[in-house]
Amino acid sequence: MTASALPAPPSHQQRIVQLDGLRAIAVLAVFAQHALKAPLWMGVDLFFVLSGFLITGILLERKSRQQSYFGYFYARRARRILPPYVLLMIVSSLLFGLGWAQHWQWYAFFATNIGDALNQSGHDSLNVLWSLAVEEQFYIVWPFVILLVPQRSLAWVAAALIVGVPVLRAIATPWFDSFWPIYYLTPFRMDLLAAGALLAVTVRRDRDALEPFKLLAVVGALVALAVLAWLHLHYPRFRAANTPLSNAALYSISLVLCTSLVVIALQSKGIVKRLLSNPVLVYIGTISYTIYLIHLTVLYALWPLHHSRIVTAALALIVTLAYASVSWFAFERRLIHGAARRGLAVPVVPVVPVATVRPAPADATRTSA
Repeated sequence: MTASALPAPPSHQQRIVQLDGLRAIAVLAVFAQHALKAPLWMGVDLFFVLSGFLITGILLERKSRQQSYFGYFYARRARRILPPYVLLMIVSSLLFGLGWAQHWQWYAFFATNIGDALNQSGHDSLNVLWSLAVEEQFYIVWPFVILLVPQRSLAWVAAALIVGVPVLRAIATPWFDSFWPIYYLTPFRMDLLAAGALLAVTVRRDRDALEPFKLLAVVGALVALAVLAWLHLHYPRFRAANTPLSNAALYSISLVLCTSLVVIALQSKGIVKRLLSNPVLVYIGTISYTIYLIHLTVLYALWPLHHSRIVTAALALIVTLAYASVSWFAFERRLIHGAARRGLAVPVVPVVPVATVRPAPADATRTSA
């Protein structure tokens, strides 16, 4: 693919449309996991890779331009994340009460993943916030790494995380009675964000750098998907086994799948690019953050009505899309694009929608996405 055909690295002026389509696929997978119990927990991993790619690209550009760096980055994050987050807490409190306030510190300081690992959380619908906490904790440190480390060395740092984090998961497995802390806590999940960061550094050096890997990405995605499907069918308890092998390997297989999908999206053309650039998918991807935040709240509100799973899922999807659309047009779009006109903001980047949650009341074990 020529340089003109491949999207440039993320900047405050550009948006890679097909990544919105990919983000829509990720959030719909999460919804299906929770609403229909589909084995699509890998959606969260795809969001992590996307976020690592886009935000690393933005930070690298700010660094290269020697423009406002920390203030710009954290102000943009606050403007994007906090209003829908606060609205979710209000809606949850009205529907399910103030049980979360017993553990207010986890919600106030974006540490709900730690609270979930310690079984200290509010209503189960708020468990979606663990993945947002992972991102925010990672981005306390990552901007400093990008600022202080030369770009060539940054690729090695990201690669080291990709290799080292699975080893860390294996070593840490005996410390925990279940796999949930491995799944929730930032040190064990940052290989996914680092994979996205490595793609961003690679594309920034050479816009054609991913072209030779397009076929490999397709093969990698198919093989990883096949392995995950085989494990689900033949060893359905593999993920819950909490062994060094399961904790080290399973999420690395998912990393291969999700990173390959991002490469395919970046290199897409023809029917793949048209699919990912479909206006419906692009719109869903644009409002995916709020879809992620509210969808489980909607499901928990509807489950007591005891409709069939399909009917409940359909109703929940309609309500979720309506809520996210109203939120987007009422204030989110103004906060983002209004600030952009003042030269303060960048395009919307994924704030990692996707979550692991405890099950619906009728279930006996946790489910995740």
